[in-house]
Amino acid sequence: MRRVISLIDMDCFYAQVEQRDQPSLWGKPVIVVQHSRQGVEGGILAVSYEARPFGVKRGMTVSDAKQKCPQITICHVPIGEYADKADIQKYRDASAEVFRVLNNFDSSIIVEKASVDEAFLDLSAYTAQKLDEMRENGTLEEFVETALSQLPSTHLANGQDFAENDHLREQFLSEFIQNSTYSDENLLLLIAACTVETIRKRIRDETQFYCSAGVGNNKMMAKLVCARHKPRQQTLIPWKYVREILRLTPIGDVRGFGGKFGNRVQEMLNISLMGEILEIEWHLLIEAFPDQHEYLRAVAEGLDDEPVRPRRESSSIAVSKNFPGKSAIRTTREMRKWVEGLVKELAKRLVVDQVENKRTAENLVYSLLTEEGKPQKTLKIGSYLPNSLFELIWTAIRGLNRSNLAGNEDSPWTPPVLNISLSASRFQPGVPIQNRVITEWLGEKKRKKEARMNAVYDENDGREDVIIEEPPLPKPAPPPKSTRIVFDGSHECIVLDSESDEDVDPPPPSPPHRNPFFLNRQPEIEYIQVGGERISRQAFRHLPPDVKKQYEHRIALEEARLLKSKAEAKGSIGRKRAGSIKSPAQQPKKLKPLEAFFKKKN
Repeated sequence: MRRVISLIDMDCFYAQVEQRDQPSLWGKPVIVVQHSRQGVEGGILAVSYEARPFGVKRGMTVSDAKQKCPQITICHVPIGEYADKADIQKYRDASAEVFRVLNNFDSSIIVEKASVDEAFLDLSAYTAQKLDEMRENGTLEEFVETALSQLPSTHLANGQDFAENDHLREQFLSEFIQNSTYSDENLLLLIAACTVETIRKRIRDETQFYCSAGVGNNKMMAKLVCARHKPRQQTLIPWKYVREILRLTPIGDVRGFGGKFGNRVQEMLNISLMGEILEIEWHLLIEAFPDQHEYLRAVAEGLDDEPVRPRRESSSIAVSKNFPGKSAIRTTREMRKWVEGLVKELAKRLVVDQVENKRTAENLVYSLLTEEGKPQKTLKIGSYLPNSLFELIWTAIRGLNRSNLAGNEDSPWTPPVLNISLSASRFQPGVPIQNRVITEWLGEKKRKKEARMNAVYDENDGREDVIIEEPPLPKPAPPPKSTRIVFDGSHECIVLDSESDEDVDPPPPSPPHRNPFFLNRQPEIEYIQVGGERISRQAFRHLPPDVKKQYEHRIALEEARLLKSKAEAKGSIGRKRAGSIKSPAQQPKKLKPLEAFFKKKN
């Protein structure tokens, strides 16, 4: 059975965010302009569908847009807090609202975040389950009879749909629905189309945003047909029409063929449509693309086995800034200023991501675009603190300045820099105990919760007043599974087995007769002590493999030293009884503290 895949694509998302912020702009032509340096208007980043009939396009200058549409409203992307660059956080926050709807619709639907305004959905398991349920309870026939009414914005991609009116749209869908009765493959697509209509309506109801969608048997076809009837519509592509659709599809419109590779295919084979690949003789295709001929044939036939990977967070967090033409960076002072500003922007985003997603980046890649090349390097992140990140990057970057006067703030920077890009990646689950940021955040969160627990809300005006005379409200029982940091006066522990923000009792001292490496075995929490640190057994299992390996090494080392110390002590007693006397040089050396051992190792 073929898979059932959908692509949800927000309609001109940045413009919709601006229209929601200013409701008077709904239904009016709007452009979103990106920020540029020195007060010069940036290029057009997004064009609302109301502005497109006037000929306004992305990349056009603002003055040209005004000439084509004098009544157009110009919205600017906010400026970054720390750097003179665009800050798109408001659009990311709006995107998070959409993805909350997608991720909470049904647990059997796999959601892959493709971009800030796109998501692939794998509905294979969901639709199969729904089909089985309908057959078991005898509602399948009723579903087929009412399916057309559940598809108010759905089009059938059959090669004739571009010229359709609403009457033809319903006719094409009705024929497909009637034929689906005898095909499980088509029934699954039909269930998916109805489900996606419901999902899109829920997104509209909960966020005010419109979106379009494509439904097919793989990611490539779902994305291809999604744009076929935008905006605020969705398109269904049954497998029987795939070749017909691809036959007249420009090669550059197919996913993965919009860049250099697609241009190379067109030049090497002297073709422009995807269907023309199937008309080329096999030996000529092998000669032109010896390593990719099979892939090209498969795509031309509509085959794509790329899975939908469950991903809610971005695989990387990046900030960058372009300095084209005369605005290129040419001095060390300017270079330092921009690196420092970009680092602060990146640190802010990393902290927000750490709090929301409970993960920590390991790698930081810097990349410079100069007139002579694009040097880049991967660095290891030791802290999210802006000063630490800046020193890490600046130490690596400043050596790239080839000016004879390099070394002071006023020296020139050679070669001039056209782009600076910083990207954090390779995220590991969890938050290091050494990270000060998360500790401060948890403390602030605790203080806010205590304020809430001591507050009452007046239903008449919604204001919050702190009442000192009355005792605090009773605390609710803590639900399971969250992150807390516990202090017992001298030690610090990580606990991952409760979602409560309330305090927990610190682990009591270990009795002398118990194993010193496993303290305070309670019904739910078991603590491990390593070098003065205490970590819950639950948290230890969730540590990244490399960190866990280091702790296991330290535990084994302490155990070995303890056993060795006991053995030497026992041997010493035996030698004393035998009257053995040794010189000071022969006495066993005093064990070094564990901390000193690891400092030496590092």
